[in-house]
Amino acid sequence: MLCLRNVLKNCLSARKTCSRNISALYITGDKANENYATLQPYMDFNGTFSDHQSLDQSISSRGLDIRLESVLAKYEQYKTHHAQLSKVAEERETVTKRLKELTKSGGTADQLDELKERGKTLRNDLKTLKQALYPIEDDFIHDFLHLPNLLHVQCPVGGEEKLLYRHGMPNSENKTPSHLARKELVHFVDNSRYYLMEQAAHFDVNAMQSLARYFVTRGDFIQTANPDFVRCVLLEANATPLSDYHLVQEEHLQNKINTAYLTGGASFESYLGALTKLCVYPSVLPLRYVCCGRSYNRAETRLYGPIASLYTATQTNAVQSFVATQTASEADTQLEHILNLATDFYKAVDIPFRISYATAAALTPAESIRAVIEVYAPSLQRYVCVGRISNYGDFVSKRILFSTRREKHYDFLHLVGGPVLYTSRLIAALLEHGVRLEDCKLLGGISQKPSQQQDLQQFKDLFT
Repeated sequence: MLCLRNVLKNCLSARKTCSRNISALYITGDKANENYATLQPYMDFNGTFSDHQSLDQSISSRGLDIRLESVLAKYEQYKTHHAQLSKVAEERETVTKRLKELTKSGGTADQLDELKERGKTLRNDLKTLKQALYPIEDDFIHDFLHLPNLLHVQCPVGGEEKLLYRHGMPNSENKTPSHLARKELVHFVDNSRYYLMEQAAHFDVNAMQSLARYFVTRGDFIQTANPDFVRCVLLEANATPLSDYHLVQEEHLQNKINTAYLTGGASFESYLGALTKLCVYPSVLPLRYVCCGRSYNRAETRLYGPIASLYTATQTNAVQSFVATQTASEADTQLEHILNLATDFYKAVDIPFRISYATAAALTPAESIRAVIEVYAPSLQRYVCVGRISNYGDFVSKRILFSTRREKHYDFLHLVGGPVLYTSRLIAALLEHGVRLEDCKLLGGISQKPSQQQDLQQFKDLFT
């Protein structure tokens, strides 16, 4: 643990000195000498700019510092230069083809020389136009990649969240002592170091496994195991702020701009590597995956401060869901399906919780809508997030080229998913509500009262 903490400190210091002048998601030809393009996203210019009003509403509702008029002006400049480049390239191809024909048919020397000179001129013109296009392309494409997804029709655009479901009413009259007072169960050092003991340690694993098993048996999900590290190109494809995760220092980095980040296996981004450039048959859809693992997302830690606790910890066990569908309506259905499964789990735990749609200002650029699962934290006298499910539409799929083939046509898939459980925050809330963790009911058939024989068997299973 101490070694990991030192690594993270080095990562943070490196982040301050690391300047990202170019994107890992899109690299222009003039920068290809030092870096190579790992992924070439599908640029849907026509689809993105077809509805200016909805796009402008998405930008303003999210509070993004983007001027759509400026991006459109750069797009027109890009199209003009790209058209000139295409025209010269076509003319050069015509000259080359004509030169081959005259060579075979026995054209005169003057004709051949004239075509050769014309070909040289067009080659030089093409090279000049390419060099002139690179800065224009770089400026426009990176502005284009910063444009957000369109908002879902159900997404609140004002300052108020939209409540979907509430279970139990919190008692906010008396402030309850913090869960950190339970020294026999929680030894908290700082946001990156804490130790769960006794029943808290058992619940940390059992709750995660129980919910994942419930998704598999009742929700028809497939359980997976995902990598803990994700390359920068996939974070950019998902429009994830790089500050959400810890940068990893690598001694032998081949692509200097496509660095690795510590995300944890229970992160949405950890699924993207396996699905990049993947084309699936429509018959296998929808794809439903669930994963148990670690989460190192620190995006929400500042919301529950300033006192550090399990609510602000930057690492936790988590359960991550991921679904891919062919249409937008199917994606809406699957989001509701995930929320129903999660609701069953938290109702069994039986502490006050609620599910609501987050406002547009709280979304990342890739999300079109986000449902947030929150439990009531008595010591903070407020609700804290223990899960969130997002609908990304086909925004991310276009960037990672995740598609399905229908006849001779390719459709980019609609993605839904997110963490449905952060165990550390749930444990903190349960302790503050006075719930005995060993008596807490969990769906999925996992016992909360492990015997000595069960502990011994679990230890033996590690070596079989």
